[in-house]
Amino acid sequence: MLALLIMGAPSRLGLASASVAPMAPVAPTAAVAPAALAGQPRPFVLLVHGWLATSLDMLAIRLRLTRDGFDCDAMDFSHLGVLDSISDYAGELALRVEVEYARHRNIVIVAHSMGGLVTRYYLRNLRATDQVKTVITVATPHHGTFGGMILPPKSTPTSEMLPGSPFLEELNSVSETVPGVDFHAIWTPTDGVVIPPENSIMCGARNYKVSGLGVTHLGLLMSDAAYEVILDVLHGQRPPATGPQTRDHNEAKRHPLPWLRLRDERQ
Repeated sequence: MLALLIMGAPSRLGLASASVAPMAPVAPTAAVAPAALAGQPRPFVLLVHGWLATSLDMLAIRLRLTRDGFDCDAMDFSHLGVLDSISDYAGELALRVEVEYARHRNIVIVAHSMGGLVTRYYLRNLRATDQVKTVITVATPHHGTFGGMILPPKSTPTSEMLPGSPFLEELNSVSETVPGVDFHAIWTPTDGVVIPPENSIMCGARNYKVSGLGVTHLGLLMSDAAYEVILDVLHGQRPPATGPQTRDHNEAKRHPLPWLRLRDERQ
């Protein structure tokens, strides 16, 4: 059970097929140009993994993207520790984007779990130019998760990912999106790590609810339905948004199991 609650740790879960839940599409608050337009070169895809993970966690998506003709690579934050903040991770991402931008003028970031928060912090606070035009988050706790409450209380990222944390309050203030960036968020109601799972919904982004047997926090990385959304976005299409498109900030801070507050009692 503990392994399932670690943000982004390797797993073989989620090999089963899945489907995108049918609901009427809702447009995001701000429309931005798609990742790839007709006549333009395909974007370079930078994969960003989650906490306590490595670039190997993104291998399934990386192999698929390579097969489908996309130039891609994955970040690796394995040298950072449990006391390093999300902003520290974002600093590493900023350096990597600078390197890739020297060779690729069209960069798309696909980020899993905490990697999505790292990407958002980078875009809001560290971006020097408009190097990244499109971001796709997968199972990112945009509004936090109570899933880290059984982990060591001295872990900086898990504290920052608690709903209502100062980090998230600042990150989500004013707007969850960044002007000039096309945001997409893929989530599943059977996440198991992002608790409650609806906290993966990103206000202002185009959200996609993916359901199916075996689709979990890590299973989304191997989900056919999730990959189809990623591929459509990379091809410059706009897949129909599915599921809720907004998340109430107060509701996001409400613990679904109020009797289980291990982390809160230790703080």
